[in-house]
Amino acid sequence: MPVVRLCAFRKLKFSTLLLVIGCSSAWAAPQVLKEIPANLLGDASRQKVFVLTGDADEAYHRLLISPEQGTSDDILLDTSTALPLIKSQYSSAMSDIFSVNIINNPAGVLKVIDVQGESVSVKQSSAEAGNALVLISSEEDNAVYNFNLVFRYNKSSRQFELKNVLQVTNNESCDHSIISVREVPLGLIGEMSLASFDGRKVFEQLSDLHPKSADYKKLMMADVVEQLDKALALYRKGQAEAVSEVMGSFLMYDNAGQCDPERYITSKYDFPQLPGWSNDLGFLFGETGYYEESVELLSAVIARNPTRTVAYLNLADSYWGLKNKALAAQAYKQYASLMTDGGKASKMPARVVERSN
Repeated sequence: MPVVRLCAFRKLKFSTLLLVIGCSSAWAAPQVLKEIPANLLGDASRQKVFVLTGDADEAYHRLLISPEQGTSDDILLDTSTALPLIKSQYSSAMSDIFSVNIINNPAGVLKVIDVQGESVSVKQSSAEAGNALVLISSEEDNAVYNFNLVFRYNKSSRQFELKNVLQVTNNESCDHSIISVREVPLGLIGEMSLASFDGRKVFEQLSDLHPKSADYKKLMMADVVEQLDKALALYRKGQAEAVSEVMGSFLMYDNAGQCDPERYITSKYDFPQLPGWSNDLGFLFGETGYYEESVELLSAVIARNPTRTVAYLNLADSYWGLKNKALAAQAYKQYASLMTDGGKASKMPARVVERSN
């Protein structure tokens, strides 16, 4: 891409805008570092999102959103506070705190980007369809997590408003892929528009919030949901081999082979708000011979839901599969006790009594 400069009258600060190639001026015009086509307004109009260099003595980049066709009076956003720069720990170079991205989402789904630039889609019921402007945090020496800040245009206020703050976490070991996406409550950041967004202040807030991330709602990855639905459908049809093949997609691998379940199973697949979903996955892990994965996940489900009766049966069966008869008997007894207390003792499988002794 050729070097593009924005020429404008200084006193108007880009309110009169001309895009030209290789323009000359007596003063240093900002360079276009990034140019992204977008459809941000929810209609047929098109926009361009520019990341520009700031003034030579200022530690920021400039964010500008303009119509693809229109006059300079139609500029939608021109801010120099959203994209601050910080000095590298290792050199005199300056680096971005946030990168600018345009992401297109279907309704009810948010696409997020991790520290490695990989993307995944998560379920989020209030997510709107269409383009969103997403600021993605970046931090030296942090290859584990980042934050995705989702802004959408509000036609009433005519502002790009912050709608979602998502913490995307990667596995620290094993294959380093995404293991969780958590939604930070907006109240912890404060409602704001992109025009008033102070990138440096918000970055400090996000750093303070990270240690509390376990308290935030965990969102479900769309592909994981689809795979479990597929596996359950196949199980109901009695297609054991096909079920086993699908369940293999839930495992993580590194160069040494299959990863230790303790490194990722609960982080990725234990959803506190949906214990039934996690139980079903733990059950199918056990049914397909992935007993260690089953025990890891079902133990987490029971720890948070100690009266979830069926989880004890599934856990007991997986311990039995691991030939750990002592722990299997303990879980079978807990299952039997809950079934008896619920007046359902007659419905217990015969193996429960046989394996409890």
